[in-house]
Order: sequence, then structure tokens, then C-alpha cells
Amino acid sequence: MRIKYNILWVDDRKETFIRLGHDKHLIDYVSRLFFEPHLTMCENIEEAKAALGTQSFDVIFSDYNISDSKTDEQGDDFIEYVREQNVNTEILFYSAMEELPTIHVNRISFFSFAGKAGAYHELLAQMELLIELTVKKLNDITALRGLVMAEVSELDVLMEQIILAYFNSPERMRTFHDHITANREKTWHKMLNSSTQCDKQCFHIWREKDLTEYVSKLDSSQKAHAINIVLSDIDSAHAICTDTTFFKNYDDSIILNRNNLAHCISIKDKNGNEILKTWNGDKIYNDDEFRIMRANIIKYHNMFTSLLTTLTMSA
Repeated sequence: MRIKYNILWVDDRKETFIRLGHDKHLIDYVSRLFFEPHLTMCENIEEAKAALGTQSFDVIFSDYNISDSKTDEQGDDFIEYVREQNVNTEILFYSAMEELPTIHVNRISFFSFAGKAGAYHELLAQMELLIELTVKKLNDITALRGLVMAEVSELDVLMEQIILAYFNSPERMRTFHDHITANREKTWHKMLNSSTQCDKQCFHIWREKDLTEYVSKLDSSQKAHAINIVLSDIDSAHAICTDTTFFKNYDDSIILNRNNLAHCISIKDKNGNEILKTWNGDKIYNDDEFRIMRANIIKYHNMFTSLLTTLTMSA
């Protein structure tokens, strides 16, 4: 599960659709559903097969009359190939033929725009309907919880990479220890002092010689604190992050929600729709809440990626 939404579109009239702006329209449509769109356009079956071999797709659009001059394959051959790869993605085949073929394969739709005015725009509407169908399946509450948890884990990995890329000198390591390590040591010292399980004669010092090992032991909040330091130090931060209260907003919109979702229970609302509720009942997660979370995850993913690219280029 992921927030990325991948579309494969196969048609030898690729340039025509690009000139009409259909590619941008589909990307904008998926973005408005708060998923991150990725569109792969192929002009023949050979290219489409290569694309299917490198990534998974949430939906496939293809001209049924597509052919491959190198292999003599037709649209129905492409259908067979897709299903032979155990790809259960929804597929829309379209054609200018008046009579469409009957193929008894699951999750395949056919659309004929023969003799229809504004055929290309009607095709676009059919594509939107199929995208909406697949997104509704992704919007199962239980699936959304897993999607958010997985995507936030990816944000954690990006933060680790940024920390390793930035705090890579003795001077910056001292800053890191002063602001991150010291606070962590105070936290553990406080826990030890309040513990009834030991004699409190020890003091834990969390200073690993290897930064990679140390960073892997930080929790999400501590990593976000480190990112806050990076943003305050680099000159180009304002172009990457316009959020002047990054840590607080990240903590509220990402970390807190991730922690809540780990302990939510599933219930039905008054309309019979499934929602998630925190154990103490102070937070409800429904479709609207998940849309907001998807938007925030995409925002921070893009921000972290830009920040990491900036640090890598200036290294």
C-alpha cells in the first residue's frame, strides 16, 4: 500500500494526448484525490511490458488496437500477457471499433468511442471513473491505516538520510550532541531516577561513535528535532520549507496521528460507515481525516526529498 498512484497508459498516439493535455488532466485529477500521481505513457506493447516489469500499477489504460511491429502482438495479446504476470490491476481498453470483443477476464473494461462527438473527452471521463473506483478500494479504513503507517515509516527513513548527510563533520556532530543527544540523556536519566526496578546508581550515555548506529536509535520526534536544526542552519531552507514551526506541525500532523492509529479501534458511525477511534475516544479518523493525512504526508515527503537533494548536491 502506498500514497503513490501509478498509471500505465499504452497508445501509439501518445503525442496527440499530450498535446490535448490529457496527461496533465489525469495527474491533476489524482492529485485532487490526495494521492501522488505517476503516469507512464508507452507507445507500443514492448514498452508497456518493460514498464510492467519494473513497477506495479494501480490502473492500466490501453488502446485495444495497439500493435507491436516487432512482435506482431495485438491488444488481446497484451491482455493475456498482463494476466499471465499475475497482475490484477483494473484495465480499461478502448477502441474506435463499434463492436468490442468479448473477453472473459476479470477486472477489464471496454469502451468504444466510435461515432461519438468529443470522443477523446468522453474517454477521459471513463478513465476518471476507473481511477475513482480503484481509489475507493484503497479508501478502506483498515487499508488506509496501513498505508499511513507505511508512508510515515518512509518519512522516518528520509529524515535519517538527511541527518546522516548533514551532521557529517566534527563541528556539526557537536551541535547534534548538544541539541539531540543531551536531551535524550536527560530523558533516560529522568526515567532511571523514577524507576523502582534499579538502584539508580548508573547513568546511561547515548553517544555512539558511529553516527549511523546512533541515528537508527532515535525515535521520530528526535529525528524531527534534528531536521529542525538543519532547516535553521542552511541558507536555502526558506525555499524548501516555508513552515516556520516545522517541528510542532510535523509532530501534530504526522507523529501524533501515527501513534494514535497504532492504537485505534474500528467502530461504525451513525450512518453505518467504518471509522477508527482512539482508545480514549478523543480522536476520530474518517475519510476526511485520512485525506488530510495523505496531503500532509505528500507535503513532507516532497520537502524531505528536496532537502536531501540540496544537501547531496552541496556535499
